[in-house]
Amino acid sequence: MSETSNVTKPIQDALKEAGYFVMRLNSGLVKMGGRRIRLCPEGTADLLLCPPHQPPIWIETKVEGNRTKPQRVAKQAEFAYSVETIGHLYVRATCLDDVLAVLRKESK
Repeated sequence: MSETSNVTKPIQDALKEAGYFVMRLNSGLVKMGGRRIRLCPEGTADLLLCPPHQPPIWIETKVEGNRTKPQRVAKQAEFAYSVETIGHLYVRATCLDDVLAVLRKESK
């Protein structure tokens, strides 16, 4: 099961359809035409959601039951801590409902 096609993309599409600004973020290093291009730092969340009049929400998507390597989990925890300390929100989401729960909580 692909995290991108089965979790990330459906969440991104649903949020866009609902009128939210949401951006897909990729991390790591890619090679293009013989050049290496550095993307976002390791541990960066998969999606950035900017709801109006609310703090940004960084969304780390996960497929239920899949195991993440411990070193990647540590980098993701560091990232979560860094965005939460500046007042942003961070959510690990296995489905759209996980994100909607945070949006509902913040809109109260």
